[in-house]
Parts: sequence; C-alpha cells; structure tokens
Amino acid sequence: MIAEGDRSSGDIAAGCRWSKPAASQHLKILRTARLVEVRVHGNRRLYRVRRDSVDSLRRFLDEFWSNRLGTLATHIDERERARTPLPKRSRR
Repeated sequence: MIAEGDRSSGDIAAGCRWSKPAASQHLKILRTARLVEVRVHGNRRLYRVRRDSVDSLRRFLDEFWSNRLGTLATHIDERERARTPLPKRSRR
C-alpha cells in the first residue's frame, strides 16, 4: 500500500485488516530496517517507502537467491549424474 503513496498507520491497518497496534508494530520494524520513513502531517503520521533502501534489499535478495538456487541446481545435477549410469561403450 505504501508503495503507491503516503499512508497513515490507520489506513494501512484498515487496508490489511489488521488492528492498529499490529500495523504500528509492522511499521516500527520497517522503520528500524530503514525500509520506510515517516513524516508528521498535522496530527497524522504518514509512511512512505524508502525506494533506495528497498532497491538495495531487492539487489541483495536477488543475488542471495540466485547463488542459493544455482548451488541447488548444481547439487541436483550432480545427484542425477550419480544415479544415472553412463552408457556402455561398444567395443569394436
């Protein structure tokens, strides 16, 4: 929701069907991780995505999973080769 624009914690809670305290806990974690920022507008706190931080996280996760999935694919290939006997050569 906040990727689309600034939102209050109440809007976020309502949109996710969470209690306001649950939404506040999630937002606190996201703020601590520096994935969102907050600004005060009147008596409301508005949250927005920190695109630079989210982009950095995305690059990290892409690299992490690419490496892990590459390792898994290599492992599977090795196991398959170990299970599959090599074709016998004909002797002429």
